[in-house]
Amino acid sequence: MRIGVIGPTRPDSFAANVIDVLAAMEHDPVPLGSSYSLGGPYTTRAVSAVRGALPGLDERVQQRIVRSALDKECAIVINLESRLAPSVVSQLRANGVKVALWFTDAMLSMWRQMMLLARYDAVFVKEPHLVDRLRSMLDLPIRYLPEACNPRWHRPLVAPGTERFMVIAGNMYPSRIRLLERLMAHGIPLRLYGPGFPRWAGPTPVRGVHTGRFAFTEEKARVFRSAAVVLNNLHPAEIHGVNARLFEAAGCGAAILTEFRPTLPELFEIGTEVLAFSDFDELLSQAERLLADTSIGVKLGDAAARRAHESHTYDKRLAVILEHLS
Repeated sequence: MRIGVIGPTRPDSFAANVIDVLAAMEHDPVPLGSSYSLGGPYTTRAVSAVRGALPGLDERVQQRIVRSALDKECAIVINLESRLAPSVVSQLRANGVKVALWFTDAMLSMWRQMMLLARYDAVFVKEPHLVDRLRSMLDLPIRYLPEACNPRWHRPLVAPGTERFMVIAGNMYPSRIRLLERLMAHGIPLRLYGPGFPRWAGPTPVRGVHTGRFAFTEEKARVFRSAAVVLNNLHPAEIHGVNARLFEAAGCGAAILTEFRPTLPELFEIGTEVLAFSDFDELLSQAERLLADTSIGVKLGDAAARRAHESHTYDKRLAVILEHLS
């Protein structure tokens, strides 16, 4: 099938993974671009602020997505962003295109909840709490679908546990910064990857352990696998679900120390595939254990990679979406 994909296609992005795996599944994926992302983060924020204040302008800008999907005769469109205008979804469906939303951000990122006004054929989210509330109250076609790894990019590539650091990859926001400061104060060696610090974050010793760069695809696999421990702390707005980093790190064969959420035991076996924590003392104890004895992390990482590649791959998740739309 020819399947349109809405979302930014920077390296190892959500959309890039979906497009890569759809092609591997012998479909014909068509990148349709982003509904709001334009260039770098500062440009995107500035333009989004203007478009957010002028919904009519936003809808006109997004008409390019409709034209592209129809010109390229997409049978299905998978939208990976919450800001797609409801009118765009309606136009696509009026022309016989089936449209699904796969929303994988925390509930905090629902923005104006425009996604709830769009008449999607199906909506998939990673947060079971959101499924329960929206299905029971609004009768929406919504289902729980966790995130995934891409074994083509997220796989063990190097010897495990050779770098005696706790690695963290992702955005820097206040609760994460405060947590990392506490870990540093207890002597935990950190190495950070991802976007730099926001200017408003102020002075913090955590800035000094940031590498200043992202880790994508094969480099991400090497960074995660070689670390003595990969920390996966979750945004406070993650209620019951977990994030993409958990699945990617698992696919890479990392020794994962992840914040506990109720869905975690359904996804990985705690103690043999990942380690979990519910408070700071537990986090610190587990981190010190992994840093002191890398053999523990090697066993965890090997088991996590097997589980991720068997159960939590993009092709399995996309098969669920496509079956639901058939």
